[in-house]
This record gives sequence, structure tokens and C-alpha cells, in this order.
Amino acid sequence: MDIKSRLWIEKDGKPFIGYGRIKLLKEVDKTASISAAAKALKMSYKKAWNLLNDIETLATQPVLVKNIGGKNGGGTQVTDYGKSLIVQFETLNENCINFLENEYKKLEL
Repeated sequence: MDIKSRLWIEKDGKPFIGYGRIKLLKEVDKTASISAAAKALKMSYKKAWNLLNDIETLATQPVLVKNIGGKNGGGTQVTDYGKSLIVQFETLNENCINFLENEYKKLEL
């Protein structure tokens, strides 16, 4: 048997960050594009944009810097604050998993 868990953080009763949103932020950071990130994660651009907009709305600092298209094309960069959210969430998630695995070992199932 394995023990599984999903962690997410809410702010003002609304989803702020969780596994899927962090995965999306990481893909935007990798591709520098919301469109490319959405495509890589097999989701619509609209859904990706809405999820990122929800994060931006609840965040205390900018998470993304969006450059409008043009001659050199657009692009989106994840800010240092956005990158820190990724690291903090992944650390919290890893600590949660480790805790649950250690507690699971104590159970006699």
C-alpha cells in the first residue's frame, strides 16, 4: 500500500497555488510562453491564462511579467517572487509527503 496526498494553498477562501498551478508556472518559466506552456500541459490557452490570472490576483507581488507580441514576439517570464512560490510550494509538498510516509510506516495496516 501507498499513502497519497494532494496539497494546495488557499487565500481568502480561493485556491491560490497547488500542484497543477505550480506545474503550469514551471512550464511558463521553461518556455517563456503561456501558449507553449498550455500546449505542453495539454490545456487550453484560456484555462492556463485564467489559472495564472487567479494566482496573480491573489499574490502579494507580481508573479509574471508579460510582454505583448510584436516584431520580436511576446513572451512571459516568471518573476523572482513567482520562482520563490515554486520553491516554497515544492518544499512544503515534499515535507508533507515525507511526514505522511513516516507516519504510514508506524501504522499496522
